[in-house]
Amino acid sequence: MQPVAVVTGCGRRLGEFITTQLLGQGYRVYGQYLSSSPAPHPNLIASRVDFTDAQQVQQWVQAILSGADRVDLLVNNASLYLPDAEEVADGLVQLDRFHRIHLQAPYLLVQSLKGALAQASGSVVNLTDIYVHHPNADYSLYCATKAGLDSFTQSWARQLAPGVRVNSIEPGPILFLDHHDEAYRQQVLSRTLLQVEGGLEPIWKALWMLINNPYMTGARIPVDGGRSVAQL
Repeated sequence: MQPVAVVTGCGRRLGEFITTQLLGQGYRVYGQYLSSSPAPHPNLIASRVDFTDAQQVQQWVQAILSGADRVDLLVNNASLYLPDAEEVADGLVQLDRFHRIHLQAPYLLVQSLKGALAQASGSVVNLTDIYVHHPNADYSLYCATKAGLDSFTQSWARQLAPGVRVNSIEPGPILFLDHHDEAYRQQVLSRTLLQVEGGLEPIWKALWMLINNPYMTGARIPVDGGRSVAQL
């Protein structure tokens, strides 16, 4: 039977890479994107869903369940990464968006798909961040909501056991953004034990390990070149 995966944020960067790898492994993938649509593939059912709108999330879930009676894997990857706004009013708007994307959408997906996940003895993998343990003061709203997703991971691992496994991956400096200049990159790498930009492949390898290890749940896997044990 063809395995089924649900991947959020599938249109770019890490989400696109994970989706491509899963398709290569024979999965049928239900993918969510917002602004960047993924390349078409016969086994990819991609939908534009705004995660700040709970109704859109629920409609997407119903579309998934109408096409699949089991889900082997849910990857909560969609993310918004911005520094804190300077004004309080703008910060409240930011906090609401972070909450909806990092907490509300994963909550709706897990609660709505847990039956289909149990049917497949499937697993959930949440992409959090090494900053959930070492918050960046300039990104406090992002860090706080990612820490909430980490807490959800631990709670869901207890709630859904033994039928569904729930784990998290904590990326470090895997892929710099285009606006990161050379000085910033060198500063980050100097505080990373392996002193290299990780790329996307190490995250996929961690995910594939979690998929295939039936005796792991509630685990937090840092994939950060040692940055979390160096000075952040």
